[in-house]
Amino acid sequence: MQTKLSIALQKSGRLSDGCIALFQSAGIKISESNNQLLVQDEDFGLDFIFARDDDIPGLVENGVCDLGIIGENLLQEYNVNAAKVILKLGFAKCRLSLANMRGTKYGSINDLNGQSIATSYPKTLSKFLNDNNIKSKVVTMHGSVELAPQIGIADVICDLVSSGATLKENGLVEFMKIADSEAVLIGQKRDLAEQKQELLDRLLLRINGVLQASQSRYIMMHIDKTRLSALQKVLPGSESPTILELQGMPEKVAVHVVSLEEVFWDTIEKLKEIGASSILVFPIEKIIF
Repeated sequence: MQTKLSIALQKSGRLSDGCIALFQSAGIKISESNNQLLVQDEDFGLDFIFARDDDIPGLVENGVCDLGIIGENLLQEYNVNAAKVILKLGFAKCRLSLANMRGTKYGSINDLNGQSIATSYPKTLSKFLNDNNIKSKVVTMHGSVELAPQIGIADVICDLVSSGATLKENGLVEFMKIADSEAVLIGQKRDLAEQKQELLDRLLLRINGVLQASQSRYIMMHIDKTRLSALQKVLPGSESPTILELQGMPEKVAVHVVSLEEVFWDTIEKLKEIGASSILVFPIEKIIF
């Protein structure tokens, strides 16, 4: 019988879309049928179990699944003692924040004393309040948290914020961040069987290759030989560059380099300032070190 790794994924939503895109970039195709709760990948040896996001921590903690992908916010909320973070995945980034109605000002965290706060993350919020010696009433809601101040359920809300557009649409203003969150790959703290660990190592090699590539760029340029030291300061996230002499231009070289950081327009402007020319920036599909 083929050894397999089982991975719990969110059935639908932004996190689910990000997971499918990540695995596809890693050469592992997942059927996107809304009705399938179990998808088997025979080539690599993976079983994908699609579940509610708040069920995933328990599936991993109880040993039903070897791995799971969830937001850090859920890991904090459910305090999954038998699971560990294996890898941060860099997508579905957001933050758990406090927000209040526009025009209602809170000068400091102490202003929350005696206030009621609506949230879908009562354990995380309660811990935050206790750690800061704040006495507030926590109102647990399982959806439409943004409505709570408008309909008189609570004075303040504590909810996930990404762009902030939903808060704005509901007349709310973010005023304090409690925690950052992104998608994470989690697994059980106990050791996997040898064959399963080998599968996990292969999977992590692919995922790390995709993640590193998404943050890296391949850069080509011409620059004066005397400016190479300045180049390293402008691109600190780069390994030793490949340097080639230019025919008929002994004072200049062509530089090929992989930058492990995003290359923004201000970076290109700085390259121009130190005399670089013919600058080309390419995305990288996969990168393995």
